[in-house]
Amino acid sequence: MKTRLFFALAASFLSMTAFSQKKKQQEKQPVKKQEMAVYAEKKGNDYYLVRLEKDKEIPNVYVYSNGVTKPYKNYSDLKDIVIEFPGMMSANNSTKEELISVLKKDDHFYEITSQRKDPKNIEKTVVTVYEVMNGQKRIVEEYNDIYELMGSPYKDAIIIN
Repeated sequence: MKTRLFFALAASFLSMTAFSQKKKQQEKQPVKKQEMAVYAEKKGNDYYLVRLEKDKEIPNVYVYSNGVTKPYKNYSDLKDIVIEFPGMMSANNSTKEELISVLKKDDHFYEITSQRKDPKNIEKTVVTVYEVMNGQKRIVEEYNDIYELMGSPYKDAIIIN
């Protein structure tokens, strides 16, 4: 009886030790956060990028300046972001062409825009990729919806890891 009790305690101790080791290894691995570009705005030479993280209600805001993307500010309320970037609210129901993201790839710089043909129907959106060079923009590709862009070489501008 004492032997069984001893083995039961030893087994539970070993399983707890193994579980805690596994949990420590999981904690050390960096968690990849996935964000989706939802809005961008150019002010001067800087781009302000609003990206929504999966399972999060308040977007992250970054500034892209001189080839570097870094966090801009931490916001605790969506209202504060809208106050600083009021174009974000009108862009959602507009038929104007709106900047949604930027991408630097292979020494080329791209602006990605969207334009709704019908402000009430997100399915009727044209996504355009422009290459920006020496202050000039030229159309590289046009897509009939965001899902077509997801299969393109420019998908990293929309879904960011």
